[in-house]
Amino acid sequence: MPKSKQMPPPSRPADAGTWTAAWARQVQRLDALISTHGRVAAITLYLIALALRAVHLDAFRETLLAHVFLMDEAYYHAEAWNLVRGVPNPTDSWFMTPLYPWFLSILFRITGESPIGAYAVQLALGGLAAPMTFALARRLMRATLALIAGLAVASFAPTLFFESLFLVEWMILLALLGASFFALRGPESRLHAVLTGALLGLATLGRGSNLLLLLPLAVWFRAHGPRGMRQVGLLLAGCTLVVSPLLLYNLANARQPLLLTANAGFNLYLGNGPEATGIFVLPEGLDLAGDPLALRFVQRETGRPVTASEASRFWLHKTLDWVRAHPGGTANLFAWKLLLFWNRFSIPQVESYAVEAERLPISRAPFWSSYAIFPMALLGGCIALWEAARLRRREADPRLARRLRGVGLLAACALVYGVSIALFFITDRYRVAVMPWLIVLSVYASGRLLGILSAGRRKEALLIVLLAVLLFWLSAPARLHIDIPHVQRDLLVHDALRYAKVGFFDAALDAYRSALSESPKDAELRDGLARMYSRAGRDTLAIATLVELLREQPELDRSWYNLGNVYRRSRRYVEAVEAYRQSLRLEPRREAAWNNLGETYRALGDTAAAAQAYRRAIEIVPGHAQAHNNLAALRASQGDAEAAEAGFRAAVAANPRYVPAWTNLAILLTDSGRFEEALEAWRHVATLDPENELARRALEQVGSARAADTEK
Repeated sequence: MPKSKQMPPPSRPADAGTWTAAWARQVQRLDALISTHGRVAAITLYLIALALRAVHLDAFRETLLAHVFLMDEAYYHAEAWNLVRGVPNPTDSWFMTPLYPWFLSILFRITGESPIGAYAVQLALGGLAAPMTFALARRLMRATLALIAGLAVASFAPTLFFESLFLVEWMILLALLGASFFALRGPESRLHAVLTGALLGLATLGRGSNLLLLLPLAVWFRAHGPRGMRQVGLLLAGCTLVVSPLLLYNLANARQPLLLTANAGFNLYLGNGPEATGIFVLPEGLDLAGDPLALRFVQRETGRPVTASEASRFWLHKTLDWVRAHPGGTANLFAWKLLLFWNRFSIPQVESYAVEAERLPISRAPFWSSYAIFPMALLGGCIALWEAARLRRREADPRLARRLRGVGLLAACALVYGVSIALFFITDRYRVAVMPWLIVLSVYASGRLLGILSAGRRKEALLIVLLAVLLFWLSAPARLHIDIPHVQRDLLVHDALRYAKVGFFDAALDAYRSALSESPKDAELRDGLARMYSRAGRDTLAIATLVELLREQPELDRSWYNLGNVYRRSRRYVEAVEAYRQSLRLEPRREAAWNNLGETYRALGDTAAAAQAYRRAIEIVPGHAQAHNNLAALRASQGDAEAAEAGFRAAVAANPRYVPAWTNLAILLTDSGRFEEALEAWRHVATLDPENELARRALEQVGSARAADTEK
């Protein structure tokens, strides 16, 4: 029987072990290289971050956004320059965080009036987040993944975008990143506990809601060793040390109990009141352009002068009353805001990364901008929790257990931060501060998934993939029914306001028309278009637009008021009086309409009616500086110097930064020969308005007159 021919063994395909082992060896070599040269890697990351920021700044400096500021940016910019000039706080407490204006005032002293120098410093400091993230991630994962996390932070476009605005977000980001690093690096160290608390204190000075992060950090320090309570005490001491200057300032000045800043009550109402939707929505009757601290609105409601701390308490009580009356709706809204925080959709407020990125290099590689890191970060936290639970059932590797606890701390801090923001309202810039944490958690999730797959644990990998799909489905914008057209409309209006601030009225009008093309019947947009026509000097078009709008909707009291303003600027005083009267018939407590009605009567020569209208405005808002000033100017023209002086002093008491009242008071004192008091008033004018030529000349002339009077 012939011998059967021996068949050669079948060629063995490259199984998982072969390529996985080769891949693992390469990663291990890279890990060893990065670990050996960790300092070089960190410096390289910072240089990459700086290069990317230099590319961005070169293009950003030419945009309108870099030179025209609205809302919070305008507030911070103005407060910083007020600090440079030595202008005191106009009320009893800080309305928004003093940390950032203090920092910005130092930059302006160094870099001058152009904002570009300040942007360059901010971007250079913001670039530190990349090596700091690398250092943080090295304590939680292999060096290669830590390097990837650092590169991701260096090139994440939304974070870089907000670093180049006059907003506090980038400072909060660095402070929270530093606090989490020291907490992970040495939870048993006294110094690290104090540093963690101090950096959290800085983040709290940036936004008071960050104080809630004391909870997960205190649990972290308490869980490490028998002296955990001592560490918690040091954490609290470090935080208190940093925030104590503001606490002491409030204790000495605020008329009502106030923890940090006076905008807390106002923002609580915006996020939880009857008109709250989860994103920034301005309630009816509020005009933050003319009343940035919302003090006049509160005075109108209470019928008395109020300070910032009293206004904060007013909004707090108003919010609590609404919440008590609608507990179910408040709970649903809070859950909705949590979903908004973790969703994959960009939520702009005044500044929109999505819109501006189209004009900037940050919209192209190597920059990236996916908000998918939010569900990925949740996935990383879930994986760490699951693996920690598995370790408890068997003898744990201490090093692995420590890493899992560290990942858990970041996940807990991110969740608590999300809750702290959901107490108010959601917007992209509030989410920026935790982007490094989210990126680290996302990289951790990706690394663990690859590790589980390479180990052949297919069932576990499948469970993780299914969980990821679920999280991505829950965080999809389609689940949240966000009114994207409304958001885009608001962004066009903000563009129009910026164009108008620099005199580009054709572009401003085009922006309004674009918004109207999507909502041609929107009364608010049509009213805004009319006001923009008026600002552009096209009063005929403004009047025609408002008249047409009011013919269709005659109940719009604000539009009647705006029509009165256009008529008055056009010197059509009789028609202005009628328009103001129509506005006041619909809304008798519109103090601005009473004040402007007084100005119109004065132009017509009816001083008695003018005085009555001014007094009515003051009755409604006792701290109405403009009405006090106008009534005093009327008295001065009638020769009643005593009443005029009292009125001007009431105006500057209501608003210590109101330049027209200080100027009128200075002129009155100069004409009365009271040169010492006149000099003080003129100095106030020069401090508030350094470009005021009248004040400069008056200081010289009054100083000479005082010297001559002294010689006599």
